[in-house]
Amino acid sequence: MRYCIGDIHGCYKTFKELILQLFLESKHPDIYIVGDIIDRGPNSKAVIDLIFDLRQQGFTIECVCGNHEDMLKEAYQKNLKLNDTKWQLNGAKSTISSFNPQADLNLKVKELIPNHYYKYLSSLPYFIELDDYIIVHAGLNFKANNPFSDLESMLWTREENYDYNVSKGRKIIHGHTPVPFDQIRSNLTSNQVNVINIDSGCVYTQHPGLGSLTAINLDTNKLFNIPNID
Repeated sequence: MRYCIGDIHGCYKTFKELILQLFLESKHPDIYIVGDIIDRGPNSKAVIDLIFDLRQQGFTIECVCGNHEDMLKEAYQKNLKLNDTKWQLNGAKSTISSFNPQADLNLKVKELIPNHYYKYLSSLPYFIELDDYIIVHAGLNFKANNPFSDLESMLWTREENYDYNVSKGRKIIHGHTPVPFDQIRSNLTSNQVNVINIDSGCVYTQHPGLGSLTAINLDTNKLFNIPNID
């Protein structure tokens, strides 16, 4: 069975519980994640460590690059101090704290994030193509000459559009824009839906309708939803 998980944002306990639910249905699931595994939530390091652990055990678990991973990557590559980055305005401090709660935030990002974590995050593709789905963080801009080279849209767009010919009939799975789980479930019942947002705003527990982590079984359309337990 193949599954895709929405934006985790450092919510390790919730992520782990969702993984356990997937393993109850399939002993050898292929797992995909729509990006934004880091920032805002309490334990981004543990989220990445769980991904490392599952991969070491031989399981398929692949993630696309989200805008939060991209901000970390940019800060690291430009050798910037954390306080000089746009990343620090977008939940970076919680990620840094998950590596070292006493970290000096005046240090450069390279000094705050161990290199092998950076290497993993910087290796994430901007999209994953399956036979019947395209997985991307925010969405695809089908108005562009080549939607698959429009990185800004893949990371940041809030618009949903679709082109059957360009996508070759494949459905788009994405996150980035939090929506209530009830809306995700309702949208999925439509036979016309070609763009599926599975970000139920796990980290946003104070917002009505949000505050849970969602996964979809790509083979059956079954939804899994775990309220935030972090």
